[in-house]
Amino acid sequence: MYGEILRYMGHPVPPEGDAGVRLNELISSSLIKLSAASVPRHVKAKFSCTLTGDKVTIGVFNTKSRDLAVRLKNCKEAFLFAASLGADVDRLISQSSVTGTAEALCLQACAAAEIENYCNGIECEIAHSLRNKGMYPVLRFSPGYGDFDIGCQSLILDILKAQKYIGLTVTEKHILAPLKSVTAVIGIKAVPDRNIRDNCKNCGKEDCIFRQKRFTYD
Repeated sequence: MYGEILRYMGHPVPPEGDAGVRLNELISSSLIKLSAASVPRHVKAKFSCTLTGDKVTIGVFNTKSRDLAVRLKNCKEAFLFAASLGADVDRLISQSSVTGTAEALCLQACAAAEIENYCNGIECEIAHSLRNKGMYPVLRFSPGYGDFDIGCQSLILDILKAQKYIGLTVTEKHILAPLKSVTAVIGIKAVPDRNIRDNCKNCGKEDCIFRQKRFTYD
């Protein structure tokens, strides 16, 4: 996760010398504070999945997205998924921004890496449970990736009753609250997913500052 934190902070490689030592100390202290504030929770539900061209139907969820349809090719079922680190993480970051920009930036990066790490862990749990049935999950794909409309977040949250179960809502401008949260679709199919591990490859937003230039296979 350390590499991810550096990436979110804008460091392609760890700084050397005293700067690297100070950064390591800042990351370590930020992770301790984040651990105390974070209450990671998630909710998911499995539905039938049908594709008609670029139209995707998952239970009562409907959207048009070529990129999502490509990701869900050959999937007969899919999970709608939402996860959050909780509101205390937002408060921690907000409070730190008053006392120090560097710490606030570091906490932001640590929290971003932590929610991704948490979601990856849930995906692993899903993979383990499905494998016993001869099925496999497709790597999660979130609203905002490629042409998957970010406005779909509100419908996903409504279907999952995410506000009730994990306290997760979305603003009129499609910003999740708490901020360190994720919504996604996770497809299910009968053969292992050979997609690239990093979703960046399949996203059309090539000017994104977080886009990676190297990708690793499963």
